[in-house]
Amino acid sequence: MNRFRWSMPAALALAFVMFSPLRAEAAPEIDEATYARINQSLVERYLVPRYETLAGAAARLKDAAEGFCAGRHSIEPVHSAYDEAMDAWMGVQHIGFGPAELFMRSYRIQFWPQARGKFGSAVEELLATDDPSQLTPEALRNASVAAQGLPAIEVLLYAPHADLPGDEGDGVSRCDVLVATSANVEEMTAGLLSDWTGGEAPFTGILGSPGPENPYFETAEDATLVLFKSLYAGLELILTAKLRPVLSKSAEAARPDLAESPLSGRSLRNIVLNLQTLQEMYDVGDGTGFAEAVRTRGDTELDELLSKAFRMTRETAESVKDPMTEAVGSPQKRPQLEKLMTQVQALKQIVQTRLADALGLGVGFNALDGD
Repeated sequence: MNRFRWSMPAALALAFVMFSPLRAEAAPEIDEATYARINQSLVERYLVPRYETLAGAAARLKDAAEGFCAGRHSIEPVHSAYDEAMDAWMGVQHIGFGPAELFMRSYRIQFWPQARGKFGSAVEELLATDDPSQLTPEALRNASVAAQGLPAIEVLLYAPHADLPGDEGDGVSRCDVLVATSANVEEMTAGLLSDWTGGEAPFTGILGSPGPENPYFETAEDATLVLFKSLYAGLELILTAKLRPVLSKSAEAARPDLAESPLSGRSLRNIVLNLQTLQEMYDVGDGTGFAEAVRTRGDTELDELLSKAFRMTRETAESVKDPMTEAVGSPQKRPQLEKLMTQVQALKQIVQTRLADALGLGVGFNALDGD
């Protein structure tokens, strides 16, 4: 039996009463110049800085792993560096186009939720090879995707009875795998940043110079649409992968084993960071980004609505102090998670309808769902 306090339709109705003022009636059209400014601001002030942060955090994680396994310091700096890298990844997790697609980098950095529950076995398979040659950069790039990225590092650092460094004999130790996997993540994140900003055809230029010869974007509006879909995809990921499967229909049916980053206790922290970065994608802080188009059209009500919706949703996520894996089964804590799921659903609907309309983007439910 569904033990939610309200039925989902009733809860969504309440959320829309809280979040949704009347739609602005008249609005000027968005032109190519406005789309171009949106794209430029998101590239320069949102995307590139986050990929710089990610590349730096991954490099520090690799250094911390090497230092610990060489006996130069304790495990604590590795835990801190892992958290820093995961924090940074949450800032770009929803960006699935461009350099993230090349070499399957996004999947290799975090093959989640596809490999949910399989990361431990993937790590154990690497250890069972007892062959150091399987940890060379080339070999690891061709290993199981579940063993290559941040979730595998979480298993190595936080799985029960994980024995680090555990180096006995001439085979493969957990420390060997930790160092190799950290180096693999560092290489992928450096590649992401390089492809966005360097070389003969940096993706910043591809996104910022649409046209008939552009392999990705014929118009600036096309580029804005891809960016908008990334914003929407971030909310969809929170709802359909990070909350709904874990909460299930009741406390008794809850599946804490399906949570993101369960071993390190980061599940709710990840969601808070996702919400923060998605709000910043809407408004990068100086009135540009998607917010520029909303304000250009004079829709102050929608601008205020989105700011309020993001703020309230983040506050709900931050209000749960216990790990999500414990809170889903707690009669005291679970209602806040149910409220969070309702608010994310409402926020997604606002983005999907109101914001898409304000941006002049001809997208609907079918164009976004499952995209």
